Amino acid sequence: MRIWVTLHKGHKIVARADASSRKADPALALMDCLEQVYKYLDLAEPVWVSKHARELSQFGRTKFLPSDFLEPVKFDWMEVEYITENP
Repeated sequence: MRIWVTLHKGHKIVARADASSRKADPALALMDCLEQVYKYLDLAEPVWVSKHARELSQFGRTKFLPSDFLEPVKFDWMEVEYITENP
């Protein structure tokens, strides 16, 4: 599994990162990827609600707002997107 994360401020991407995991369980692979990205971008883990899981499952992407974080952030929103693997 691979994910791509972008941090947006206004209409600009201010930071981005990608991560991959070879774990067989998709949920564990996603958590592994997210942990890598959070460390790389020096972010606290946001609060996951059913909306985020549903959007990621249905559309392959989801959006987090500053209100989804317990600590202050310096961006307007964060997008998490699945990267499809090419065979």
